[in-house]
Amino acid sequence: MHRKWLLSKTNADFIEYLSKGASVSPVLAQILVNRGIRDIKSIQTFISPPPSEMHDPFLMPDMQTAVSRLEHALKSGEKVLVHGDYDADGVTSTALLVSVFRKLGIETEYHIPHRDREGYGVSLLGVKKAQQLGAGLIVTVDCGISSHEEIAAAAALGIDVIITDHHQPSEIMPEALAIINPHRHDSLYPFKRLAGVGVALKLVQALKLHLKSEVLHIEDYLDLAALGTVADAVSLTGENRAIAQAGIREMNRTSPRPGIKALKEASGVQNLIRSESLSFSMIPRINAAGRISDAAMVVELLLTEDKNIATRIALSLDQLNASRQEIEGKVFDSALAMIEREGAGHAIIIASSEWHAGVIGITASRLVEKFCRPVFIFSIKGTLAKGSARSIPSVHLYDSLNACSSLLTRYGGHSQAAGISLDMDHFEEFKSAINKVVHAGMKPDEMQPVLEIDASLRFAELNYKLIKDISRLEPFGEGNREPVFASKDVEMTAWKIVGSKHLKMDLMQKNVRMDSIGFSMGDKIETLETSSRFDIAYVPGINEWRGMKNIQLTMKGIRPGV
Repeated sequence: MHRKWLLSKTNADFIEYLSKGASVSPVLAQILVNRGIRDIKSIQTFISPPPSEMHDPFLMPDMQTAVSRLEHALKSGEKVLVHGDYDADGVTSTALLVSVFRKLGIETEYHIPHRDREGYGVSLLGVKKAQQLGAGLIVTVDCGISSHEEIAAAAALGIDVIITDHHQPSEIMPEALAIINPHRHDSLYPFKRLAGVGVALKLVQALKLHLKSEVLHIEDYLDLAALGTVADAVSLTGENRAIAQAGIREMNRTSPRPGIKALKEASGVQNLIRSESLSFSMIPRINAAGRISDAAMVVELLLTEDKNIATRIALSLDQLNASRQEIEGKVFDSALAMIEREGAGHAIIIASSEWHAGVIGITASRLVEKFCRPVFIFSIKGTLAKGSARSIPSVHLYDSLNACSSLLTRYGGHSQAAGISLDMDHFEEFKSAINKVVHAGMKPDEMQPVLEIDASLRFAELNYKLIKDISRLEPFGEGNREPVFASKDVEMTAWKIVGSKHLKMDLMQKNVRMDSIGFSMGDKIETLETSSRFDIAYVPGINEWRGMKNIQLTMKGIRPGV
């Protein structure tokens, strides 16, 4: 779908004022204004988050109850089961709490549900495992807030449950001993957008304070917290930014966790770890295990101190990711064909018994990017349809699903992502109902995809200093996208297709040459050859190859000159 280019413009005097006052370049000041950061103090806080960005964990309801119960488990020698989830947020949360509890001396095991056999959330098999282990306490991470039946089953067995979760709670919450969730209506916690691993980290902070522990050092677990936070695509602002920035710094230490080092090597990341290398190289390999195999292997990767074991697991994840890509490609092509046959409403709702349940979430994300509307995609097994939903900023998924809750067997999530189960007898009714809900909350122009451009630059302004300046805004991700720039009146002096469909071009503007790469843009070459000059939108970066460095523009959009 054609994207509308939207160039941000701000009063030049105001940009100069911010630039001088915050000691940043005018380009950096413009980028920050585009993200709603419009005063000197906020700019300084964003670039270098102070310790105050890490809020008091006891502002969350039930935190005191939770740490007191964990203290009892420690002193009484009681076994604890950490119950996680199969995505990257869930496995990093699990590894974090297992590491911390064992460090304190609590006998701890864990359970990661299998996507196909158990599905999302607290599993009855997980509760049974706790019983078999003789555990008197289950601590959930990244799940539990919608697991009423399973929490009740644990209680009936005399097992206490502490829920740590970041998904939206319903009006009636499970009857757990403690529920730690920043979205609770009675929560005073000032930052609501923590990932599941962020909530787990707050529990660790509170536990350290409560026990006055000298063996626990929060910085030892920030790498796991950053990994899960970036993976879950929560807004990288506020406390999430502080966690991600500090955690990535820990990952780039000379002696990082063996599992992260092995994963970096298996992912082909040769330089310092950045948010980009996490999102596009390392995290897909972590998620591949939960999508098409068993995510417990990732927890072992993150817990092991043995370099050989770490290498073996990381290489297995690399192979799983290759398989995942192949499966996902087939599902995506099949979904596109179905949409072409059936058409797309205000929301896209599609289902098939041939689609692998493990890849429908990422397929939904790709379809949202292509069609700019909410997507609900289901994998059918018998009479049950299990689905994943992804949305656009103007449509709140959890609220939309609430309006159709009578048609659903189970659902949970947040504003932009959700998991759903329903009986196929209700599929057509759900399709009609969710389309009406989405239609009521959307304006037609919100289905027009927009390419947001931070500033217009001349090639002569692109240099290493500017790119280093932009790097001060990392980590990039949801809520803090990588800055996009535009240049007009550009010539193409040479081109070639690399890989199967990537377009590599030599570009020229007023005698200044730039190297560029357009991923999956090979099909644009015929149009470009008919135009002598065109406009480009891009992210500037540094390309390193065989010891050589050069500035390279990663293309985000190309159009004929206007």
